[in-house]
Amino acid sequence: MSARGVQRRVSAMLFTVMLAWTLPALAQTADSTLPPSLRPYYDTLLEEGEWGAVLNLQRLGLEAIDQGHLPIAERAFDSALERIELIYADSDSARKARSLWAAEGSKDFKGEPYERAMTYYYRGLLFMVQGDYENARASFRSAEYQDTISGDETYAGDFGLMSLLSGWASTCADDPGMAADFYQRAGTQQPQGLDAPAPDRNTLVLVESGTAPVKTATGSYGEALQLRRGDNPFVSASLGDQPLALLGDLGWQASTLGGRQVDVILGGKASFRQGSETVADIGLQGATMAIGLDDGGGAAGALAVVGIAAVLISSASKPKADVRYWDNLPDRIYGTFLKDDVQALAIAEHTSDGERYPLAAPVIDHTAGACRLLLYRTRQPGTLRPQAVSNLSASERKSLHKRNQARDLAFRDDMQRRLLSADETLAGGE
Repeated sequence: MSARGVQRRVSAMLFTVMLAWTLPALAQTADSTLPPSLRPYYDTLLEEGEWGAVLNLQRLGLEAIDQGHLPIAERAFDSALERIELIYADSDSARKARSLWAAEGSKDFKGEPYERAMTYYYRGLLFMVQGDYENARASFRSAEYQDTISGDETYAGDFGLMSLLSGWASTCADDPGMAADFYQRAGTQQPQGLDAPAPDRNTLVLVESGTAPVKTATGSYGEALQLRRGDNPFVSASLGDQPLALLGDLGWQASTLGGRQVDVILGGKASFRQGSETVADIGLQGATMAIGLDDGGGAAGALAVVGIAAVLISSASKPKADVRYWDNLPDRIYGTFLKDDVQALAIAEHTSDGERYPLAAPVIDHTAGACRLLLYRTRQPGTLRPQAVSNLSASERKSLHKRNQARDLAFRDDMQRRLLSADETLAGGE
């Protein structure tokens, strides 16, 4: 074995020893500060490091909301958004980074536009719980912006829910002029349009229904990403006898950009692969033609070598669409604005055959300042798999871990500092 090979093996052994020591130490620290029900998500976050950090923080944050641990959710979403901002902020440096970004499964997860938008959406709701309506509005505006960016391309905004919530945050902050601008924008962005709340309303009710859009790899090499609507047996939601308005449709948001339907998303090396295959076809077809012309085999042999070489180059490049997705997101978001004299709400979902399924209690019910927020989610806490689905093989994942070992040690230290805290108190109370 070469000296370099020995060095690699020693480095790998040292990393394994350090990892075996570090993870239990962090887990032991987590025992007193992290709820046991969230521990599997935290362990996955540490194990996958920066490669899966954004996705694992998104999943952990939303699971923490479902379980009522809002301070943990805040810290998880803040950490996810820091990473999203590095690539997808509205800045020159982020635009330059996007132009160099290759969206393939071996790259760090940053999510599709709707996933990034929903990260800001939940952070905005948590700011509303704190009564921080200025930052809530900024979060919802950022959510709308994220939904316009795919790779290094931009599209018209079509996520009207985020404009509606920006208007609502402005209403709660006693800024009626700005609220009116956002409400007007919300009325034009989505196909169904969204109505501004009546002036006497101060309670927002949101009902999240169904499961997240699903990503699949398609194409000859699994290089194209396709998104389809998640499972949802319910077709509507109601408050008492009144139907709730459909405020957001994530299945539609996931499969459209600027209101236009997307078939597949191609990224990374897919364009290169198509080019090399064209060269391969030309080479092999030319060889066949030369043989047919009986030129003695010289031209045929040369063309065949070119064709076969191009095939080998094409085969050596195996771009994979990243099929990891934020799987505890909803399919649709319903809602309404109410007066604050309501107490117990009779929220229910309805199937296409008329069956009615009541929702027992909201995961958030909080009043801060002038406004009250109630968030209902139909998925029961504890039913999510701790680890998201990936289409990388075991050897590919092992290679990733080896390549990322140095920065992942720093990542684990950062996550311990950020997420593990005994303070479970939100500003203003929970």
